[in-house]
Amino acid sequence: MSLRGLINARIVLSVVLILIIGGVMAIWQARQSVQKEINSSFNLALEMLELSFSYPDNRMVIEDHWMRQLSAIQKTRHIHISLVNDDGSESEWLSGNDLSEQEEPPVWFKMAVTSDYPSASYDIRLLNGSTKTLLIRADPIDEVAEAWSESLAFFWSIVLMMMVIFIAINIVFHSMLRTVHAILTGLRRVESGEYGKKLPRFKISEFDAIAAEVNNLSEALDTARQNNQALARHTMHIQENERQTMSRELHDEMGQSLTAVKAMAVATKQPQAKINEISDSIIGICNHLSVVVRSMMRTLHPLSLADLGLAATLTDLVSEWQRRHPTLKIELNYDEAVDWLNEEVAIHVYRVVQECLTNVVRHSEATQAMVVVRRHLIKGRNQVVIRVEDNGIGGSTEGEGFGVLGMRERVESMGGQFVFESNGNLGVRVRAWMPFIERVND
Repeated sequence: MSLRGLINARIVLSVVLILIIGGVMAIWQARQSVQKEINSSFNLALEMLELSFSYPDNRMVIEDHWMRQLSAIQKTRHIHISLVNDDGSESEWLSGNDLSEQEEPPVWFKMAVTSDYPSASYDIRLLNGSTKTLLIRADPIDEVAEAWSESLAFFWSIVLMMMVIFIAINIVFHSMLRTVHAILTGLRRVESGEYGKKLPRFKISEFDAIAAEVNNLSEALDTARQNNQALARHTMHIQENERQTMSRELHDEMGQSLTAVKAMAVATKQPQAKINEISDSIIGICNHLSVVVRSMMRTLHPLSLADLGLAATLTDLVSEWQRRHPTLKIELNYDEAVDWLNEEVAIHVYRVVQECLTNVVRHSEATQAMVVVRRHLIKGRNQVVIRVEDNGIGGSTEGEGFGVLGMRERVESMGGQFVFESNGNLGVRVRAWMPFIERVND
């Protein structure tokens, strides 16, 4: 069910309940009012009879006098007076019901508001010695008709008020639903990747806050898409550079070295060849090739990670950087538990540390760096925590480079968190933590 249909159904249900409760209260109040009015009129009629036909000397009533006295009671409302004839039949003398059939209330309403009403008989002694008996009954029909008219007015006033409320609510919800439709259209645009179109400002503060959040979400997704596209282009660029570097190293190092080895091997066939010197040269070239190949393998994938574990691989990485840059002092602090990390998490930890040290060497101008890799219990879960700090020149965290973006992507892809802090002259601090997933021994 749509929101409009649901609201209309609730309003109709509320109107029905209000009408039922109001109708019951109106009928109960009309019943009390009719009862009170009828009792008052009946008692008044009895008192008027007593005053009209009571004499101190107990004299008889003249024929014409009692008729004139009864005529004076005709103005009393809600009273029905009958005269009992000598044969026991009744003759109607006074009736309070002068309503037409159209004015009479419906039967169900009369049954709802009426009850047992009082009646009485009154004897009048005439001058000729006879006695006339009057039967006085309460006749509530005109009071019930008034109560019915008031109830109808009350009913239609409630209906009119509910219609006004219904129309007002629908007008308000029509405006609100247009706003909701605009927000849904904006969300569909976000879903389809159209991040450039923004939602307008709305008069209702809650909807305006939702629109602002949707606009912020669009900006964040647009930024993330641009970063991903840039990162993808940078990754492809790095791949091409690595391939070119490997091709150049293979050509320059391997090709030239193999050519030199071949030339020296041919020289050994000469009669006056200096075998020992040529052998030493070949051994030197082979050692150099071993270093080159090991460096290339470390760049592609550290084989020692699977064989020796993460701790030994990190130690080898730090030693290699210190060998290349003796002026940089690198302190490595690790927990032996990191050797139990599975290969997927371990390679991410290794690449993050490798990228951090690369940045330290290239950009920080630092003399000291510290690398910490340990296991910690964070919010009840084991996490591998990485912290890399240096005492370099630092910089700004605005507009993170591709290296930082790549580290962030690595960490967040494992469900972890990444924090990069850098300020001028205060060095750089990188913190990251990922789930500590232990390897499964086959």
